Amino acid sequence: STGSSGINAEYGGSDVDDATNDYVTMANSAAASLYREYINVLEAVRFAAVCPEKLGWKVLERNDEVWTLEKKGSTIQCMAGVANIRASEREIMDFLRDPRTRFTYDATLYKTNIVAEINEDLRLVYAHHKARSCFIGHGRDMLYFQYDRKEGEKRILAHASCEHPKCPVNPDIIRSTMYETGFIIEPLPEVEVSSVVYVVKVDLNLEGVPDSLVRFIKRKQPKILMKIKEYFEK
Repeated sequence: STGSSGINAEYGGSDVDDATNDYVTMANSAAASLYREYINVLEAVRFAAVCPEKLGWKVLERNDEVWTLEKKGSTIQCMAGVANIRASEREIMDFLRDPRTRFTYDATLYKTNIVAEINEDLRLVYAHHKARSCFIGHGRDMLYFQYDRKEGEKRILAHASCEHPKCPVNPDIIRSTMYETGFIIEPLPEVEVSSVVYVVKVDLNLEGVPDSLVRFIKRKQPKILMKIKEYFEK
């Protein structure tokens, strides 16, 4: 299978199956956690007019029909975005599944590549984000799995950090930790329109960075959804 061939170079014998099973288990767990947060985010948006904070999520703003939310009390960068996009669920998922399309909506991305194909729905992706002023002169990188799963009519694209022998930590780059992060896409009754929720939970290792700058970085992350909306509706 594509999964075994993608990791045979680093694992041998029964280790291949063990490694594959580990990645699949992690991916399913992250997708389930992401889906639970998706439900909470939608509830927070639904009751925003009468309750600015619900189920731990607080609505911060709504610009260009994109909602931005923050999870209160979190010790990591934990944000969400919600928007309706004029494109089919399949078009949006095909766009997001290709790691290279991230260059379209993430200006900090410097380099990305697929490290291993575990199976047709699960792959490991490396991303290097170039040093920018908002990172205080240091770049960040991460190794994460990308998992495509269906939940009824919805599609889930779940990410979370992982490890792989082909991608050790580079001592010259600060490695970030990604927790359950990703997109949930749901087709709406209106033809060629989809609801997209983006949840991001990441530790960028910003210890020592001023709080005002940390807040700026956090609020910037869900605005990725605005760029994706612009791409499909330009």
